[in-house]
Amino acid sequence: MQLGALLLTVLDPFKIIRKYLLKPLAVTGVVLAEEYKRKTDAGVQSTKNIILRLIVAVLVGFSIVWASIFLYAYFYYSYMPTVSHVKNVYLNYRDCQSEKECLQYPTDTVILTQKQQILMVGQPYRITLNLEMPESEQNGQTGMFTVCAVMHDHASEHSTKSCRLSMLHYRSDLLKMIRTIVLAPLLIVGYREEKQSVSVELFTHFEDSQAHPVTSVEITILSRDIQFYAAQLHISADFSGLRYLMFNWPILSAIIGIATNLFFILIVCLLSWYHWDDAEWIEEIKDRYQQIVKTTKNEPSSEQKPKSDDSVKDEEIEDISSFKDDLGLVS
Repeated sequence: MQLGALLLTVLDPFKIIRKYLLKPLAVTGVVLAEEYKRKTDAGVQSTKNIILRLIVAVLVGFSIVWASIFLYAYFYYSYMPTVSHVKNVYLNYRDCQSEKECLQYPTDTVILTQKQQILMVGQPYRITLNLEMPESEQNGQTGMFTVCAVMHDHASEHSTKSCRLSMLHYRSDLLKMIRTIVLAPLLIVGYREEKQSVSVELFTHFEDSQAHPVTSVEITILSRDIQFYAAQLHISADFSGLRYLMFNWPILSAIIGIATNLFFILIVCLLSWYHWDDAEWIEEIKDRYQQIVKTTKNEPSSEQKPKSDDSVKDEEIEDISSFKDDLGLVS
């Protein structure tokens, strides 16, 4: 350091170089360094702000999209009923005391529910009984048979009854022989059977009641000679209108529903953003509150209000009359 100072003193005894060359260069370098540092800090801060805003925007958008999906899913599962209910029917003959009292028909009571309402109110349902019947001579001789269904509520006070006729599909002897020859390998192996599936539509447009919900169905086949392998009760919803569209075109309905929810949620969010971003209404509320406080402070209380002339006169008259009473001057 001493050697450098000595050299500067020897080379620049009048401090001309240091004053007009080195010092301006040093000052300019410091200014440039500070400006670069300031710009760097500002760039870093702006980058942080951009990243934070991007993260907030992504989170808000993600939340809005999932809220739209959740709203549509909630609406779908609350608005759409169960498409179908399938119950096995175990038909059996009832016990009767004598043949005169009742006829022994295959009957069974199917319990649909015990705790809650299984059918949606206002939704029409199609109720069908599917019978697997062998193509036997006895069923062919039986011909037409009647199937009855009675819908009961929990207390068995309210019921709806429906009876329908049905029979096996007719097949001629020639058709039976040809079909048996063609399907002989499958019949021998057991892959196919000589049977028919007969569907009896008991209710075409059944709607449940809110006051008396259906809890059980009583199925009766009014034929003692009928033969069948199994029976199933099918309760399927007959959709129409919006439910029909949502059931048959679920993807399109989901896209439209989610997009609609997203549109309205975005409108609400934008209105809320602009409402809270504009702070003028908050300032107006503060000014009104301060004015109300000032007016309440400036108003005199009821005790401090000056008395009117009439009240003063009344008080003076009362004082004079009391003074006369004390002196005994009043007659």
